[in-house]
Amino acid sequence: MAKQKTVKQWAVQLLKVGISAAIIGYLVWDSVRRGEGIFSDQHGFNPEKFWQLVHHAGQHWYHLILAFVTATSGVLITFFRWWVLVRTVDVPLRLTESFRFSFMGFLFNLAPMGLVGGDLAKAILAARRFPDHRPETVASVFVDRVLGLYALFVVASGAILLTGLVSSSLPILQNICRLVLIVTVGATLVLIACWAPDVTGGNVITLMERVPIVGKLLARFVTAFRAYRHHPWILITSVIMTCPVHLLFSVSIYFIGLGLFDRIQPLARHFVFCPLAGVMQVIPVSIGPAEFVLDRLFVLMPLADGTHMLPGQGLVTLLVYRVFSLVLATTGLSYFFFFARTDWQEALREAEEAEEWEKSATPVSPVSKEAVRR
Repeated sequence: MAKQKTVKQWAVQLLKVGISAAIIGYLVWDSVRRGEGIFSDQHGFNPEKFWQLVHHAGQHWYHLILAFVTATSGVLITFFRWWVLVRTVDVPLRLTESFRFSFMGFLFNLAPMGLVGGDLAKAILAARRFPDHRPETVASVFVDRVLGLYALFVVASGAILLTGLVSSSLPILQNICRLVLIVTVGATLVLIACWAPDVTGGNVITLMERVPIVGKLLARFVTAFRAYRHHPWILITSVIMTCPVHLLFSVSIYFIGLGLFDRIQPLARHFVFCPLAGVMQVIPVSIGPAEFVLDRLFVLMPLADGTHMLPGQGLVTLLVYRVFSLVLATTGLSYFFFFARTDWQEALREAEEAEEWEKSATPVSPVSKEAVRR
């Protein structure tokens, strides 16, 4: 059984890598096929364009340094946000420990062939440190991820309204903007409903579990979210704290563009396009979907002079951002490898037996109906 499970896990990972490779390959092929990409001309692939890009980056290295600093700042804010959430549910986790666990989760997320997600690894490490607070740590990690995703839509919606892109002359962009606004309003109403007291004694959660496909996930979120029902200001603060994270991500992408290309979209549009690309993290494929969305949006929207960005600019920009993340992760890896190797190995081994951790987030856990009643 264990062998079958391992084979299945690797099969899923290979499928994800295949999807990522297919998306990236398509973007590269499409850029060359059009004869107007960042690495191609009417005759096909042109290596001179690559060296022009490298030369431009060498002349504007300070923009790339600023991009790395802003990207790092955003990541560290997410680490601090989780510490605030986990401390709120009375888990006595020190700030330095939370950063260590968060950094390890960040590294797991960047591992393309890893069997373990970063959130799961982080929850396991915190629960091993405080075994009496296992349900609370699972709830804090789950709520942290959902609030981060919700803030993506909030930032994108705010930028859409401020820039007026909802009235764009491009019908497809209009529809995307309207969909984002609708999802943001709907998500806000769902969060408010989850916040309200459950007068059914947990029966609503039981019914949620029976909904096909998304039922169990929805029930887990409601259960975890209600663990924070008596701490409204912490949830609001966490969302507010998350907004600069996505703004910094957009600014980082903007600086990378300045460091690589002569012509890029204005910063105001980055505050719309980058969160829209970030929303693709809901798809369990780490590389590819976000690159596709950002690249298409960059090309779709004309610049001030009526021209368009070259196909492939969004792809290269986001790939450079991922390289920055890898550099940051490698810096943390040096610490974990030399000083926390045991934690790393034990967390990986436990996370590969993840079924019990899935049960920890369900409404039958200690933070479920009892927490809801309180």
